[in-house]
Amino acid sequence: MPLSAKSLVDEALDYLSDEKPLHAIQILRRAILNDPEYGDAYLKLAEIYIGARNYNAAGKILSDGLARITEDHPDISVRNRLVYALGSLYYNLGESERALPLLRMLNSWRNPGVHLALATIFIEMHQYEEALSEVRQVLRVDAKYPDANGLFGKTYLKQKDFPNAIKYLKRELALNESSVEFRLDLATAYYMLGALWDALEEFTLLIDTDPDFFPGWLMCGKILLETGRLSESEFYLSRAESLNPISAEVKHALANLYSALGDVERARGVFDELARTGSLIEDDTEALERLSSTRDPGKRSQSWSGGTGTKASGKKNKR
Repeated sequence: MPLSAKSLVDEALDYLSDEKPLHAIQILRRAILNDPEYGDAYLKLAEIYIGARNYNAAGKILSDGLARITEDHPDISVRNRLVYALGSLYYNLGESERALPLLRMLNSWRNPGVHLALATIFIEMHQYEEALSEVRQVLRVDAKYPDANGLFGKTYLKQKDFPNAIKYLKRELALNESSVEFRLDLATAYYMLGALWDALEEFTLLIDTDPDFFPGWLMCGKILLETGRLSESEFYLSRAESLNPISAEVKHALANLYSALGDVERARGVFDELARTGSLIEDDTEALERLSSTRDPGKRSQSWSGGTGTKASGKKNKR
């Protein structure tokens, strides 16, 4: 009497425990031949392929499963799990256009992971109201569901609703303080709102977590420049430049810093470098005009107000 598909899947799991994936693959293919409607065999086989980074094989086996386990299957959850697995595969590969129709099929399934995946895709597509709608469905059921508050905050950040962005990102970080993604979003929201010292605190925490975190060093340097703390700014911007020597944004900030310090020669050198790479912006042209009118390179130009495209007076300083 042939083994059932379930027994074969159990046998394949034993082979996986013994680190024999090729044996497990053979057994799982037998399980599918014995029972083409046994969903766990497709799912486990796809999982092995994904672990081996053979994403094409994983996609094919999940697609085969969906072709054989149709919508009239007596247990619709079997098909739903296959749809979710295939949609998640495409989503994780960055193939949003292929993931979206699959995940949308699962709206009635009320799976939080589906809603959050859809929300992320909608954010990428700039469909922010749709993203908010998906996250709301998760938060109504569980206000502390992982990443839900963070995605809510990220969406508000994209909409430039900074107070709401801060509100929900802080909620997420209270639940998961180690999230680099959402802390960076929170720091950005503070910066865009003009709460520079709050932004500086968050960017500093990111550096404390990862001393090589380039955006943290860059933004700390820019904030310190905008608030007139020039020597501290130079420390952070120099570190940022060492981490990313070709960053035009770092060079813009350094040129503005040198101008603010009255170091005309170094400022002109950086602006010349930006010009050679075609990276000058409108603010750089204005700065160059100020530099050309500076007669004494040993003194700070009185017309220069500092900043990196946004003058210090244009930002609120809460402390």
